[in-house]
Amino acid sequence: MGLGNSFGTLDDTGGPKSHADRSHVDAAALRGVELFADLADDELAWIAERAERIELAPGERMFEPGDSAEWMFIALEGVLQARREHLGPTAPAFVLRAGDIGGTIPFSRMTQFNATGRAVTRAVVARFPKSLFGELLRRIPRLESRMVEHLVDRVRDATRREAQLEKLAALGKLSAGMAHELNNPTAAVLRVVGEANRRLDERGRLTAILVSSGVTSAAVERLDAMRRTAQTRPKDALDDALARSEREDNLAQWLGAKGMAESWSRAATFVESGLDERLLSDALADVPPAGQLAALEWLEIGLATQTLFASVDHAAKRIAELVDLMRTYTHRDRGRGIEDVDIREGIDNTLTLLAGPAREKGVTLERALARELPRMRGYPAELNQVWSNLVENAIDAAPQAGGRVLVSASATDQSLVAEVRDNGGGIPATIRDRIFEPFFTTKEVGHGTGLGLDTARRIVADLHGGELSFTSEPGDTRFVVTLPLATVSNFGA
Repeated sequence: MGLGNSFGTLDDTGGPKSHADRSHVDAAALRGVELFADLADDELAWIAERAERIELAPGERMFEPGDSAEWMFIALEGVLQARREHLGPTAPAFVLRAGDIGGTIPFSRMTQFNATGRAVTRAVVARFPKSLFGELLRRIPRLESRMVEHLVDRVRDATRREAQLEKLAALGKLSAGMAHELNNPTAAVLRVVGEANRRLDERGRLTAILVSSGVTSAAVERLDAMRRTAQTRPKDALDDALARSEREDNLAQWLGAKGMAESWSRAATFVESGLDERLLSDALADVPPAGQLAALEWLEIGLATQTLFASVDHAAKRIAELVDLMRTYTHRDRGRGIEDVDIREGIDNTLTLLAGPAREKGVTLERALARELPRMRGYPAELNQVWSNLVENAIDAAPQAGGRVLVSASATDQSLVAEVRDNGGGIPATIRDRIFEPFFTTKEVGHGTGLGLDTARRIVADLHGGELSFTSEPGDTRFVVTLPLATVSNFGA
């Protein structure tokens, strides 16, 4: 079983940080390890004599990030795991069970551990020193091919787990952006529903007043017909703010003279619906004087409620658009296959989803996408992850005040070229050679996996046959994605 970058020893003396019992390993116990199951007794004895038995209680720590990887671990009893605890509970755990081999093994280039290793249950482990790997393979040559195969399996498993971690981290950031974007329309719906409910209760009270005042059903029908048709009245004059303000002032005075409370705000409702004193006077022509104020209030509440419901409709459509945008962005409803991709759509969706985090930091997102870009053959969800990783990094790098991130895209005869540019402090020359390394990050502990740029590079280069490059100086850092148009379908098919 592969453990990725996992178990090893950690204190200054070369032993585990727990208070473990140390003694020689029983050679017979090694036969339960799949890689050693068919070894001769003398071969197992040689390994056992040079290994050290370590017993750990549940929760005891074996190693932590930065410790030297000087040992191969052979699990004899129990369960252990390695986890990058600083990344939180969603970080994948690399599990070592009885019969598994972990830590550093022959041909592994691992020199340090980047995770914390702990015993999950009571565990017994035999550790074998890295310094004896050469002699181990000389004495037992058939272990060489097994160790190579084991290492390949471990790297494959680790790569899959780290890719999943990066996807989860990216999804978490996008979810935060989505929550921010959904907050406004959701709050609007809740606010409007509450206000509409209050107004409908008031309208019921006014209906009773109209009936008691002798208002006929025909008069009520005419008032309600005015409500239904008011939203479609011409509103040319309303386009002029000054003219609108004057209309509201005049109508508020007229309503005030009728005894209407809050005449200024209610005048705005009537004017918004295209109604003025003349039209309202006509509507009251066959309403008894005792019922005219109630009739006006009844009509205003109907108009306002109608407007409120229109706001709910608009907000609900915005929510639906955002949900559809997220679905399109992740392509969760489609199989993972190569298809025609419009990178404009992916970039636009990414910028929309990350608009919230950018606003919170005070960073301006700008687009400069060519009006027409050819579609390419590729994997849309994976390309969206590239745009997401690059734009998130640019937002992080941009200054708190006056930060700018510009995303541009254009095409040549053979390629699509997208660029993500920020006006941050730039990438120091001392680390430019390392920024595409897995797990390398300049962010604070717990704020980055160190996999974003490595993942983006692999998606662009390995999956699409393209290139991811960058230039950087203070105030101007640019990451450039070049995607070939003619040959991309040959990659990852």
